[in-house]
Amino acid sequence: MKRLVFLLVLFSIIMSCQKDYNKTELSYKFLPSETNTIIVVNELNDFIKSIENHDILSGVYNKELKTTSAVLENLNTTKQLFIGLFDESKSDYLILTENDSTLFIIDSIQNHISETITEFKIQKTQIDSSVFYHKILGNVFAASNNIDLIKSLNTKHKNTGFTNLLETTEPKSVASVVFKSNSPSFSKLLFYKRDESSSRNYSVLDLNYSDNNLSYNGIITSSDSTEIKIDCFKNTVPQKTNTVKISPSSTDELLSIAFDDFSVFNRNLAQLNRLEIDSTQTFLKFTNEIALIKDAIILHSLDSDMVLETIENKLNLETFRDIDIYEYGNPDFFISRLKPFMELENAQYFSIFENFIIFSNSLDTLKSILTDALNNNTIANTDAFKHISENLSDEASLFLFKNSEGLSNTLEKNVKGYNANAVQYIYEDNYAHVHGVIQKFKKRGPSNSITEAFTTSFDAELVSAPQTVKNHITKAYDIAAQDVNNVLYLISSSGSVLWKKQLHGMILGKIEQIDTYKNGRLQLVFATSNRLYVLDRNGNDVGQFPLKFNDKITQPLSVFDYDKNKNYRLLVTQGKELLMYDAKGKSINGFKYQNNGSNITTQPKHFRIGSKDYIAFGAGENLKILNRQGSIRVNVKDKISFSENELYLYQNKFTTTNNLGQLVQVDTKGKLSTKNLNLTNKHKIETTSKTLVSMTENKLNIKSRSINLDYGDYTDPKIYYLNDKIYVTTTDLQSKKVYLFDSQAKAIPNFPVFGTSAAELQELDKDNGLELITQTDSKTIVVYKLH
Repeated sequence: MKRLVFLLVLFSIIMSCQKDYNKTELSYKFLPSETNTIIVVNELNDFIKSIENHDILSGVYNKELKTTSAVLENLNTTKQLFIGLFDESKSDYLILTENDSTLFIIDSIQNHISETITEFKIQKTQIDSSVFYHKILGNVFAASNNIDLIKSLNTKHKNTGFTNLLETTEPKSVASVVFKSNSPSFSKLLFYKRDESSSRNYSVLDLNYSDNNLSYNGIITSSDSTEIKIDCFKNTVPQKTNTVKISPSSTDELLSIAFDDFSVFNRNLAQLNRLEIDSTQTFLKFTNEIALIKDAIILHSLDSDMVLETIENKLNLETFRDIDIYEYGNPDFFISRLKPFMELENAQYFSIFENFIIFSNSLDTLKSILTDALNNNTIANTDAFKHISENLSDEASLFLFKNSEGLSNTLEKNVKGYNANAVQYIYEDNYAHVHGVIQKFKKRGPSNSITEAFTTSFDAELVSAPQTVKNHITKAYDIAAQDVNNVLYLISSSGSVLWKKQLHGMILGKIEQIDTYKNGRLQLVFATSNRLYVLDRNGNDVGQFPLKFNDKITQPLSVFDYDKNKNYRLLVTQGKELLMYDAKGKSINGFKYQNNGSNITTQPKHFRIGSKDYIAFGAGENLKILNRQGSIRVNVKDKISFSENELYLYQNKFTTTNNLGQLVQVDTKGKLSTKNLNLTNKHKIETTSKTLVSMTENKLNIKSRSINLDYGDYTDPKIYYLNDKIYVTTTDLQSKKVYLFDSQAKAIPNFPVFGTSAAELQELDKDNGLELITQTDSKTIVVYKLH
């Protein structure tokens, strides 16, 4: 009996361990063996935007990924996510990521239909016209448009080629892609014709991008035997790419191969082509680089005189600008000798310029190349190439350059403004490092993209940083500011003072805007310590406003529009009490808040999660979460030692920080969790629904990236989402510098700029350019134009 009990206990332990193992399974382990391409997504929000909006990436993977949008756009995660792609003709996909309670909330999705296929415990969901299937496997969420993929998922699939490369991807990149080298879509980023026969070889690229720029790093693998082009560089040493110094600036495409010993490269080339090694000693043995441009092959040599001496069957044809031009008696020399890299029919003419030997099938082409070289009108001398050179390695085995036209041909999509783009291959043992840079380049003016649009002076010192408000007439934005005499100013987008208004007290928080009459005309609404104001476009009081209060208003006015139907609710905070009014100033009797005897310490905010409304704020050490009527909707039992930061909705959770610098989150069940962000007790945060920005001392954190700024006195970081891009601003009041970063924590060029207050970023005049508004001193605002 004891033995039986022991065996039962042992079996229970083994099964428990097995269950624990299943619960902690790595999500990519479920990828089937027939997967052709895997996209590793590290920043989901940025990745979703790039699927259709990014000039380059949308042309590479939009076709494959457009069917995944219905799933990706409704996932809420900061964890790694894997997208598996299969036979491209079928557009099947598989999405895998770590599951949690807020990852996929069906109730919050509009226009959806959902049902459970009980036999397989699979959920079928339709969002608009997109249908997909999803299932939870341990701690893994899986979704696909093919139910058979979901049915067959297990961790016994073996695809070691992919798995090993997945473990080399860079988690700090926006995304990474691992693909077979014969992939027709993703191989476009390699700038080279794909190897049809290389289905057993893989490539991995880590992608980083912003706006219309893209950079990527990775590797291409190969087998031990020479069977793909990159293996031709085995046992050779990468060299500096020199041919960009002589190739005309108008060159659409350039392909360069470089080596320290041509005989080694030639031997590898023969093995690739399955030919006997050409033992003929040619002038190529004195070269270390060979490049192809349109109608010309360019050689680089450390001894061009030796090359000239070795070239047989040549005839001095003419002299062009003191440069000899020769007719070559073996014009078929380059037809097959350098295949599959390059070929040139009828290489009838050649000439030597410095250390370069140029062969061409056209005398006019040869003279044009020489003319551009004499005038320094070459790729290397263009501003666009200089711009990308900062991100390139000094040496490469294989180098490919494309301008806008060449890039358009490669992507099979018309792209403009990408005047210099390059991919480098640096060979090592059985694999090659890949560096790629694709950048839109626009030559900057003398001001280098930032100009001062205007300054406006005020009658007295300002009490807070200026803010923008929508102009419903021009559809642009005006600027509002208040001085120490409690005078409110409205400034036009060109810097003119539109009006001034004397107020009773300082405005608390931000000015909000409402459409009281539901006719498209906007009013300004805000509170001071004893007034609730509603002003029209001309600064006049609306209706019975301002409302006067005997007791002090202690928090900024909260403006709610629950159903987005312009039935506004204005919530006034007075110490422990909350008072609610409609847009006409009438008290809402249906709202009654029973206080707990504690002062309200944060501005009440309205959030909608799914179909439910939540009014949330801090009161003492309690987080209060109410319904529309003021009753408790979510009971939060845990106490919170609130910091001075506001309350936000982040990852579908009520979010703030405590005095210990920890991130505090409460879900809709009232469950509280904390996360250590390594912040000091003096810190600042701001979030959107998916982006968290924090600052502590001189360290600014944007999502998972950090920037160490100079020590100073920084304003609260602010997040702006404009023209499909996230920006973050903060000002060092000590050094009087305004900083501006993108979502990848990269500084916007030519920042910081001079400023003495917190800054606001906005598109003031609707010309697709952005303006940054700050102060130059206590009585003057300045508007910078970003070009």
